[in-house]
Amino acid sequence: MKIYGWLGVALLTANLVLGATSEILLDDFEAAPQGWKFVDGREFPGAKGSFAADAAVAHGGKQSYQLQADFRGGGAYVGVWRELGGLTVRDVTELRLWVKARGVKSVGVRLNDATGQCHQKKAVPLAAIADWQELVLKVVDIVGGEHWGGANDGVWHGPATGFGLNISKDACTQGALWLDDVRALAIPPGQPTILPCTFSQPAARPAYGLTVTYHWAAEPMGRDYKAFVHVRDAAGRLAFQADYDLPVGTAQWSGRVDQASTYILPNDIAPGDYRIMTGLWNPQGGARLPLKAGAGVRDAGDRSYQVGILKVTADAPIPPLGKPTLDLTGYHVTFDEDFKEPLSVSPWGPGTRWIAHTPYAGDFGDARFADPTKDFPFTIADGILRIEAKKVGGRWQAGLLASVDRKGDGFAQQYGYFEMRAQFPKGPGTWPAFWLLGVAKVKDKSKTGVEIDIVEQYGVHPNSLHTCLHLWYADKKHTADPAHFIVDGMAADFHRYGALVTAEHIVFYFDGVELRRIPTPEEAKAPLYLLCNLALGGGWPIDKTPDPSCMYVDYVRAYAK
Repeated sequence: MKIYGWLGVALLTANLVLGATSEILLDDFEAAPQGWKFVDGREFPGAKGSFAADAAVAHGGKQSYQLQADFRGGGAYVGVWRELGGLTVRDVTELRLWVKARGVKSVGVRLNDATGQCHQKKAVPLAAIADWQELVLKVVDIVGGEHWGGANDGVWHGPATGFGLNISKDACTQGALWLDDVRALAIPPGQPTILPCTFSQPAARPAYGLTVTYHWAAEPMGRDYKAFVHVRDAAGRLAFQADYDLPVGTAQWSGRVDQASTYILPNDIAPGDYRIMTGLWNPQGGARLPLKAGAGVRDAGDRSYQVGILKVTADAPIPPLGKPTLDLTGYHVTFDEDFKEPLSVSPWGPGTRWIAHTPYAGDFGDARFADPTKDFPFTIADGILRIEAKKVGGRWQAGLLASVDRKGDGFAQQYGYFEMRAQFPKGPGTWPAFWLLGVAKVKDKSKTGVEIDIVEQYGVHPNSLHTCLHLWYADKKHTADPAHFIVDGMAADFHRYGALVTAEHIVFYFDGVELRRIPTPEEAKAPLYLLCNLALGGGWPIDKTPDPSCMYVDYVRAYAK
């Protein structure tokens, strides 16, 4: 629904970033235009039109682009749309373009802000002349009227992400509009200062790693950009990439910003000194951003900055974990699968303690989760469950256990402590995990699903323990809050992997040592069910995965107060 909300210029100005502006050429149409598309107005059938080069008409160069409109068969409008997300600017204050009209007396203008809100102004008049005329479109003149989508409040939330020009049936019956030399008056982005990084220890060992903390003196940049990290050897060759997520969006960040990132080094990295090269880039278009190099930082060209030297030695210490702090005083066991009895499992239930698939029938990875038989994929010996992955008929199969069935019946618990003791397989391509899901999503697919990955381990990085909090929305949107940690011996021996879920926090543990603590989202304040599995892949190749590969589980338990 479109809403009309006339706002004062003062309110808009308060939301539009102010500063010195510069003119940026968006397109002179001398080559194939970039970021433009024709809009056929198909929601109102009948209009005809096109957007194509015209070498016979030009404002300053050799050609322009012509927008044709024909409403003799019906319809309401046709137009063109230009994406602006690739601009490395803080915001756009106005758009300037040269137009030439034939039989068109006005144009409509649409402008999208950073929330996806579309601001529209109809019937911007054109001079009744046959020659070229400059059309100046100021953001303050467009915003405050008709609007829809995004924030849907009639207020400008910069920066601009796209704009469109429309010819409507009220402006002509049949006509054409030529476009040329399109420019934007823009506020340049802030230029943050990148500072030298710091290390958690002097050197790192292959197959393990260390924590690197990046430091910024930030300035608002108008858009949210991404950080890249390339770690290069003495010859300049890329050893590995270690991009990281910034803790705050660069659109509004300011002041001191620090971000710690744990490196997991390749198993075969050679000892030596490695340059850490970092910077910012625009995910829309890939352009890198200019930065200020702080003291101790070297501008290496191509908008890449050397912020430190990573030393790799074969005898570097393994990063130590803290002391165990898990305290289950006041808790009692509510679920205890110790594998002392035959496994109660069926493909889909009901009537068994476990089912061998996700309740939502969502197999994942590069091995199919097998329906259980007498000796595959689950076997029990001496109170230990073996979950096996192997090729069957030339195709990989593996195993998964879930504690509720397709109706959501089975074990699920609101709050408490959930733990698995297990030994993971050796070899690249393996992907064991212990995780929790919200049972509400099983019973009502319109609910937001919560996933708490207590542990995921990728065999290619045997000393990296991955945790994550996912939210899966009904509209297919998804958020993830991951973190990984360096731990030793997950494939060499049994270890305990746990998560304590309370109304306030989710706390992740390894052998009783707290790894991370995050706020509990509303979706996790509800019954959660258990899953453990051995999958394959997870984004890594499985061509060298041992056949068979086995995960061993001592127990799976849940506790409550």
